[in-house]
Amino acid sequence: MSDLISIGKSGVLAYQGALATISDNVVNANNDGFAKREVSMSELHALGGPMFLSAATTTFSGVAAATVTRVWDQYRAQRAWSASSDSSQASTKSQWTGTVESGLDDGASGVGVKLTAIFTNGNALAANPNDTALRQSFLYAIQDAAGAISRTGSGLTKISSSVASQANDAVTQINDALDTLGRTNVALQTVPQGSSGRASLEDQRDRLLGTIADRVGIDVSIDSHGAAVVRMNDNNGPYLLMSGKSAPEHLALHVANDGQLSFTVTTGVTSLAVSPTSGSLAGYVDIASQLAGRSQQIDGLAATLAQQINTWNAQGTDLNGNPGGNLMSGTDAASLSLATTDTNLVAAADATTPNGNLLTLTSLRTNTGVEESWRTLVTDQGLKVQSAKALADSAVSAKDAALSDLDDLSGVDLDAQAADLMRFQQAYSASAKVIQTARETMQMIFNLF
Repeated sequence: MSDLISIGKSGVLAYQGALATISDNVVNANNDGFAKREVSMSELHALGGPMFLSAATTTFSGVAAATVTRVWDQYRAQRAWSASSDSSQASTKSQWTGTVESGLDDGASGVGVKLTAIFTNGNALAANPNDTALRQSFLYAIQDAAGAISRTGSGLTKISSSVASQANDAVTQINDALDTLGRTNVALQTVPQGSSGRASLEDQRDRLLGTIADRVGIDVSIDSHGAAVVRMNDNNGPYLLMSGKSAPEHLALHVANDGQLSFTVTTGVTSLAVSPTSGSLAGYVDIASQLAGRSQQIDGLAATLAQQINTWNAQGTDLNGNPGGNLMSGTDAASLSLATTDTNLVAAADATTPNGNLLTLTSLRTNTGVEESWRTLVTDQGLKVQSAKALADSAVSAKDAALSDLDDLSGVDLDAQAADLMRFQQAYSASAKVIQTARETMQMIFNLF
């Protein structure tokens, strides 16, 4: 009779653990990084001693929850991490490419409108070259154009600083996640296989890997203890976390004078230059390079405008009868400005007519002129925005497909969990009924005496 009670007790304990596992699955069904658990049951057997002329026998003595298995597949997980890295890179690039387009500001107060205003006011002055107010308007138009170019250059510099700051935050998050992952690796070496605690540690490991993969592309291998070995980019890339080491390598950001970004991985006293191929860091590298190129173009635009306006003015004669001097100063966007406010110094005349030089101002509106250079720059940036958005949409779709594939295996199906819940509840109730029946039977026997 005591064997019957032991059988019932084993069932109650086993199915109680199974119900707790089902409860964990249901509670965490919508939590990112949680992989469902499955409980496997095993029979308990008691070995009977040998009798005369007979062999030893085994008898059924109950049931036990043998292992808690975390449903997970490394291939699907690696595919999801890679897709997440690609999507993060594309989304980062799309977001900041749009920000660069906004920074160029081609609106009513932008560079394009202000450059056109120079020629519009020049044409008006050509109709009455001695009018002081028109001369003043012409100089103001040049000043406004210089201001618009300077503001645009300054705006791009601020965007570049923001990109560097975001990249630095991402590097900090990667290093923090690697530190925590190193400690998780150590814990995984001591927690027994098939336990609920181990499954929780493996969930934490994968969440940390997801955090890292979102910021930089990684290749992951899992050793015999379940610890993660992490390389940057691919399986030939530098180690970020080596096998058997709790302390990770250190990733560092370096910002050049023009805002471009580079990275190193430091192991001990040795630093290795690395280039992220995916993840948000790769997106920041792309945008920083794009910003450096745009800033260089804006500086070139500023230098060209000053050179062309000054060369044009030098060809004419001002109201004082002298050859025209410089109307603009500066060699880049930051230093570009109006060189004089004296309206008499506008060289409107040439050798024959009082407006002859002004009539040649339109010759600056060529394919190599500042207006056309600006239009080309803005158009090119618009094309980059469209391309980046299309790539981001495609990458998001690929990420969703990879995550869905992983979720099909590791995700929690509430309908299936409900069915398992009913099955284990019935088994629990049956085990409890076995104990109750054994107790009642024993009581009936005692009552006989």
